[in-house]
Amino acid sequence: MVTLNNPLISVIVPVYNAEESIIRCVESVLAQRVPRVELILIDDGSTDSSPLMLESWRDHPQVRIITQRNNGVSSARNAGIAASRGSWLRFVDADDFLPADALSLCLAPIDEHVGLIVGESQHFTPQGEPIARAFPAEAQRVLSARDAVNDLLYFHPRHGICDKLFNGELIRAHQLRFNEQIANFEDLLFVMQYLSLLDSQRVICINSVIYHYVESENSATRSAVREKHFSFARSFSEMQRLLTRSNDKFFYFLLLKVSSAYLYKAIASGEFNRAFINDHIRRYRQAFKSYLSSGMIVNGWSLYFTLFFCSPRLVSQLRKLAQNAARGASS
Repeated sequence: MVTLNNPLISVIVPVYNAEESIIRCVESVLAQRVPRVELILIDDGSTDSSPLMLESWRDHPQVRIITQRNNGVSSARNAGIAASRGSWLRFVDADDFLPADALSLCLAPIDEHVGLIVGESQHFTPQGEPIARAFPAEAQRVLSARDAVNDLLYFHPRHGICDKLFNGELIRAHQLRFNEQIANFEDLLFVMQYLSLLDSQRVICINSVIYHYVESENSATRSAVREKHFSFARSFSEMQRLLTRSNDKFFYFLLLKVSSAYLYKAIASGEFNRAFINDHIRRYRQAFKSYLSSGMIVNGWSLYFTLFFCSPRLVSQLRKLAQNAARGASS
């Protein structure tokens, strides 16, 4: 088999039971109008026909296939990083796909002073219909790594990894990897750890769509909440060690927003151990006090955080009643 030598970009795709979407995903990467693109497909113990479908690309000069037991998406991404050779890295989920010019748009602003490219994502329904959304007016924004932290946390929230182009040599040199023990917000932790490595290199935010995200009813934000979703607390705990006081109010704002969302779901479901809920309420209240000390942001969310601090169970029950009433009115 002829293999690609000296790839410029490695695209890493974890694959788990993706038989309905993997062809679209792979073809979107191989169709990129950029030379020297390496596609690394990691089968994470799929039980459907995905492994057989991946074999059809086994002899493609741009494709490398890795097979492992089912260890989760972070493990698969880490395997991809370890196998990668590209100067730059993109991460793509098997359910999603790339626009035709995604990689060329990422590479256009690159020079020796650039450490990260952040682009826009177009969302699609599971049926493939584009979802209307507003994009920033600026054509391009140039930030220091320090300023990018607050930008990504709050001002222009970008908490994932798939709308970004990373320096692969930097990641490999520092042995940066995803935390395989965390199942929620591990992406944002990875991004914050990466930013901490950039030093004087710039972050460029481009007003171009570089990712097509297909929404799923099974995503963590839409499906029933499980205890593993509360591993976000560990992500935020590890993130906090990387941040400075200038990040505090934006960090705590996001932490309270995420904490209250998952606590609401857990309380409303009635399926969680009371001691588990009480522990996370305690953590929420500690974070709220830190948010107050950091100089809270004056907006509607902060009012909601305050009410939730006073009575999380009452607020959750009232919110559940309001949602049930809204569903009844629309049916």
